[in-house]
Amino acid sequence: MKTTILVACVAALLPVAALAAPPPASAAKPDPSDTLLASPTQLDRVGRILVPVYIDGKGPFRFLVDTGADGSMISQALVQRLGLASNHTSDEQVQGTTGLERLPCVTIADLRIGSIVKHNVHMPVSPSPVMTGLGGILGMAGFGPVRVLVDFHNNRVEIDRSSTRLVDGYLGIQAERTSGGLLMIPASVGDIDVEAVIDTGAEETLGNSALRAALLRNAAKHPEDARIYGVTKQVSDGGISPSPTIVFGPLVVQGLGIVYSDVPIFKIWHLDSRPALIIGMNVLGSVDALVLDYPRAQVYLRPIQTPGISVDIDQSVTLIKHDFTGGD
Repeated sequence: MKTTILVACVAALLPVAALAAPPPASAAKPDPSDTLLASPTQLDRVGRILVPVYIDGKGPFRFLVDTGADGSMISQALVQRLGLASNHTSDEQVQGTTGLERLPCVTIADLRIGSIVKHNVHMPVSPSPVMTGLGGILGMAGFGPVRVLVDFHNNRVEIDRSSTRLVDGYLGIQAERTSGGLLMIPASVGDIDVEAVIDTGAEETLGNSALRAALLRNAAKHPEDARIYGVTKQVSDGGISPSPTIVFGPLVVQGLGIVYSDVPIFKIWHLDSRPALIIGMNVLGSVDALVLDYPRAQVYLRPIQTPGISVDIDQSVTLIKHDFTGGD
């Protein structure tokens, strides 16, 4: 039986008014942050988390760290560059945020990230434009007993074995490990309790229709249309609306715009019938550092004062204020 690899990466989300067609591979503009491994959120762009990966002794290649995925992928461009032959007798179903697609696979004899080495790794090959500038995507939920440390301030990313060592100076959140290996935390949007998935592969924070319906009576304006692009060829429609105060653990987020859409990934995660969020990098990239310990289901955050985002600390509560304006 074929397995289905989950890669919940929302690497592109654009207003409909700005789109005449899906963005071509050349749409991505060079950015000085492309040399960085961990670039924090700023007003003009959303940060991302990258790690250097060695494949069969070659590299390093830049892979995106995706905590909302239980499988990894490699870009078609890197497959061609390395001269890897696809396994014509083997392909994989890939469930992206926006849809399901069957993709060819390649087998990597040795894949190394830091001190972690994996052998005979089967990876689907993605031709999606959202892979532009990336060698691939690493799905952390299926990567094993690891701890991911992302230090935006010092531009450092570490993927290592889980540890009982305490993380000093961080605010801790007890998470739940789902059956698919994801880290999910309790949260609230306004007075609505939600379940929230930590997804470093998502640029924006997404809400499902159940959450939107629960908040609709308090909505101040109609959402601005948007389109959502993932690692598969499907494109989903959504709407961006200003959010009430979001609280998860010791973190309070105000003035954030949430994209509401019934993307298929909510149903795959069994989060389509109750209010739910996918917490993306526009929130996660607003802190100084982030630690995700998968076996122990722990999330740690270290706050910082970043440009355009004010952070106030009062005992164990941290307030992050965004300035979402949206469309008219």
